[in-house]
Amino acid sequence: MEVNVDRRIYNDSVISKVIYWLSKDYVISRSLIDENIEKIFILIKNNLREEEENLNEKFHNLLNDFKLRDIIAQETRDIKTILYAKAFADDENLSENDITD
Repeated sequence: MEVNVDRRIYNDSVISKVIYWLSKDYVISRSLIDENIEKIFILIKNNLREEEENLNEKFHNLLNDFKLRDIIAQETRDIKTILYAKAFADDENLSENDITD
């Protein structure tokens, strides 16, 4: 099966995670058609008999899943940094107001 993926919508990290997630059951190769379109070739391993429609649906669901995870990670990056800084900060320098902020 072949799938074309628009790299303006799904970045390399998202595509790589989908490929890794599917790599147990599929042999997958990638090639760039141009700077915006990537062609993904998917072959089924171990004689699995999954319909192409199901595989296509699974692939696109995973693209959307990892895209959303990427968006959430970007949006919460600053919050995580603040939480890590407070968790590992010197206790003596923190006031009660710092902890409850």
